[in-house]
Amino acid sequence: MCPSSSATSWPSSAMPTGTPTMARPSWQQVSVAIEDVVDQWYESKRSKRGKVNTNVMCVGLILADHMAEGVPILETTYRAESQVKNIGASRIRQILARHGETRRFRSEAGRTSRGSLPLANALAPIISDTADAAGYGKLSDDDQARVRNALQAWFVDKVRTDYFAAQRLSAAIDPALPVRANIAELLEAARTQGGNNAGAVAQHLVGAKLSLRFPSEAVSNHGYTTADVQTNRPGDFLIGDTAIHVTMSPAEALFNKCKQNLADGYRPMVLVPENRLVAGRQIAETTGLDSRVSVQAIEDYVGNNVEEIGGLRATGVRAELRKLLETYNGRVDAVESDPSLLITIPGNL
Repeated sequence: MCPSSSATSWPSSAMPTGTPTMARPSWQQVSVAIEDVVDQWYESKRSKRGKVNTNVMCVGLILADHMAEGVPILETTYRAESQVKNIGASRIRQILARHGETRRFRSEAGRTSRGSLPLANALAPIISDTADAAGYGKLSDDDQARVRNALQAWFVDKVRTDYFAAQRLSAAIDPALPVRANIAELLEAARTQGGNNAGAVAQHLVGAKLSLRFPSEAVSNHGYTTADVQTNRPGDFLIGDTAIHVTMSPAEALFNKCKQNLADGYRPMVLVPENRLVAGRQIAETTGLDSRVSVQAIEDYVGNNVEEIGGLRATGVRAELRKLLETYNGRVDAVESDPSLLITIPGNL
């Protein structure tokens, strides 16, 4: 007579070879499993031209939030009437900012699109089934939070690569206007992108202008976030013995650096947007540097030089303005990882 299976007991040291163990998965393993299937779903939404609707990104960001209320993600959890709950622009901005992305995203996010709910209806069971099979429910609360955070980070990366990277800087460039007016348009367009884009665009426009004005000089080219102290630079640019500082927001600390420039034998110059010119000159005065530091508007500094290089003639100015933007794009492409800083060169140039 065969022994009853219920009577069979194996000490752990004598467990038969091949008997499966139920080890708790790591949160990284669960994350990879979810991201793999989400990636397949995401790529299925890509158009023939390679585009992905931003609603796809928004739905993914919000459903990762709703995972905190339990898995499986129930329709009653993420649905609010005919829309996805919490998918408004404010919440999307909060999530993006939490992952270090502060550029201006679509103001309406997924709120106004009827396509968001069907996307959520399709994605929620994909996430839920995979999370359950991968062992999400066996993780600690902290590890479950890590999985949700990793999934949101995955979608934030998609926002960067499939949205922001495709959004080249575009402005109403009119070669019939003074070049300074076109530089002002570019800076304003960069401001609307949000983040540090305006500062980066200002720095690289000045660098492009210097390259055109001093073709025999090796004009330095650094990423916008590279601090001067990291490269032992006296300023953003050094031409001759002039240390040039480009800033969107003049502050006393910058003028203290100008004092150090003077002590080191340099001639400091501070370039600011026109709307900060008065503030910059006031700070120069309060720090006792108003007679020793040149404070100029970026728009004039770049624009007037381009006009002069173009011979102050319409055809020459138009050609030099195009050359400025082409030089700018080349310099940005060489040192910046964010393609949204590139400028769309209009056909009228």
